[in-house]
Amino acid sequence: MSNEFRGTGNAGDQPLLKTVLVGNEERQVAELRVFFDEYRQDGNGALEQTGGFWLDVNVWGERHAAEVAQIVKKGARVHVIGRLAESKWIVTETGEERRALHLNADRLFLSLARLAEARFKPRREASEARA
Repeated sequence: MSNEFRGTGNAGDQPLLKTVLVGNEERQVAELRVFFDEYRQDGNGALEQTGGFWLDVNVWGERHAAEVAQIVKKGARVHVIGRLAESKWIVTETGEERRALHLNADRLFLSLARLAEARFKPRREASEARA
């Protein structure tokens, strides 16, 4: 059974770059929240948004984590490929067990579609501009 997740969504905030202790080794991780849209096809074949979900994404490795923290901005469209993982912890005051699902990213790409739309708008003809 494969545990690969692929999705495209929007960064909810600036990534947070952290140094964490894993065993006896310090490692860097960039943490960010991404909203993944859910779409379905209606009877006419058009796509309509039916909702979505937030997922915490972790990008490990000194070089990769630093690049993500520097390049990804709030609202950026990103494509993520990785593995889903679950974290468990106990709330000490109540003894209640909590769980959270997150994504350990193997790859993260910026989507250039929005950048292209913003930069390369078609020029209006001189006659249209005067109207």
